[in-house]
Amino acid sequence: MKKKLSLLLCAALAATTLAGCGGTQSGPAGSDAGTEVSADAAAGSKEGEKILTYAVMEEPETLDPTLNNYSTSSTFLQNMFCGLFQLEADGSLSNAMCDTYEVSEDGLTYTFTLKDGLKWSDGSDLTAGDFEYSWKRVLNPDTASPAAWELHYLKGGEEYNTQGGSVQDVGVKALDDKTLEVTLKAPTPYFLYLTASSNFFPVKQDVVEGQEPWTKSADTYVCNGAFTLEKINPQSSYVLKKNANYYAADSVKLDGVEIVIIQSPESALSAYNAGEIDAMGDNLVTSQAIDQYENTEELKGYDKIGTRYYDFNCSREYLSNPDVRRALAMAIDRRTICESIVPSKPEPAYGFVPYGIPYEGSSDDFRTVSGDLIKEDVEAAKKLLADAGYPNGEGLPVLTFIVTNTKENKDIAQVIQSMWKDNLGVQADIVTFESKVYWDEQKAGNFDVCFDGWTGDYLDPDTNLNCFTQARAYNQNRWSGDNAMKYDSMIEECRNLADNSKRMEIFKEAESILMDEMPIIPLYYLNAVVLAKPDVTGLVKNANGHTLFRNADKL
Repeated sequence: MKKKLSLLLCAALAATTLAGCGGTQSGPAGSDAGTEVSADAAAGSKEGEKILTYAVMEEPETLDPTLNNYSTSSTFLQNMFCGLFQLEADGSLSNAMCDTYEVSEDGLTYTFTLKDGLKWSDGSDLTAGDFEYSWKRVLNPDTASPAAWELHYLKGGEEYNTQGGSVQDVGVKALDDKTLEVTLKAPTPYFLYLTASSNFFPVKQDVVEGQEPWTKSADTYVCNGAFTLEKINPQSSYVLKKNANYYAADSVKLDGVEIVIIQSPESALSAYNAGEIDAMGDNLVTSQAIDQYENTEELKGYDKIGTRYYDFNCSREYLSNPDVRRALAMAIDRRTICESIVPSKPEPAYGFVPYGIPYEGSSDDFRTVSGDLIKEDVEAAKKLLADAGYPNGEGLPVLTFIVTNTKENKDIAQVIQSMWKDNLGVQADIVTFESKVYWDEQKAGNFDVCFDGWTGDYLDPDTNLNCFTQARAYNQNRWSGDNAMKYDSMIEECRNLADNSKRMEIFKEAESILMDEMPIIPLYYLNAVVLAKPDVTGLVKNANGHTLFRNADKL
């Protein structure tokens, strides 16, 4: 039975990230904290305060919302910043900095009125001008934000970001301290959901420009979310404290959160069992933890709007033929991998767009309407490979297969390596890297096949399918040719269409092209698991997998 989001979430998708987004980052980045959890954290309190201790595997890639493009960083940023709107656990939007808004009849102009008395964590006033500055900073080509494309929806945004256009022509303007006017280049049904992602968060100009590097110390860090940064213990932990100037501070029950970095899932589970941490999630919750806590109230699962996949380096001569790529994709038994290796037992992916994204004009979602686009057929794969000139893998170079060095990623790679060898005669060498080195290797193109993943930023097929346009900085597969150009033009056409039914038809055709060309190998649809003590309440993940602390409590 195919896995779908709850009806409550699906109902909330009529408009749509998931807030804050990003590429999926896996692999150790800090020291193995193991049982090296602070005394305050182990006790769960600091001088009688409620302190939640939450374990993650990696340090954040960045604490600057403007520069964020990674899921790990988003969990930190979603708790220390907020935008005009916030994404809730059920997939709905709630007003954050925005009090009211109006939309013009043509759907191009949004006028936002901010709430009264908004403050930065340092107590200074937060105004509409802060949003104007911040959004233009994302688009500034000198900033080199990897997620600047998200603001290309603004009139003049893409021109300023990539074509030498003027910042004065960008469609965001503070009319006064409380009023923000935004002009889009085309009607965008999911625009409000974009404002909940981290690249739309405000940052404080005098801090950003006057305190270099402002994100490296709690002394210079200013934010506007439920929590602010109290202390950084490099490669060990990040201590957050309740932001007394948060617009909804009265609703925040915790006095603080200590996010500890623990590389090893085994060490994290030991710390959890010993009462040294209150909760942990994502890659730290492995089969061992699931087996131990299955059927208890401490283990909670959440669907995500994302897909785990592998990139081909299509610039390699021997991988430039779609038949070779299709053969390799068809020779993988996804269900075996999902049920035997991945702890959370996700649903196998036979298309790229995950379940839970609505399809206009249908009661079913996009994935259900589009159906399975990948078939697993070893005999057909052998024929494709032979027709491409590599019978039984003969003549095909040994593939360099790079992944991050987590146990799960290595285990999956080894199974795929065996499937390719046994089913097709194709040889692959697995090369593992620590996370930050891995992403550098990926960007440099030093691979034939590489691990990747994407979690959406809004509930529309565009958030998934635009990943593979040639202009996207995140696109690592180097796919080119006539079909790639056709794909690009179709995605661009959808961005300028107001007719949602027509958009869905084009997206459906575009995904078919993507899966026929196969510059990527979809493997499974992402989900998330959290392990939390019984006295922890209100700790949730939203549908893009970011852990939210603002409604959490320790009883």
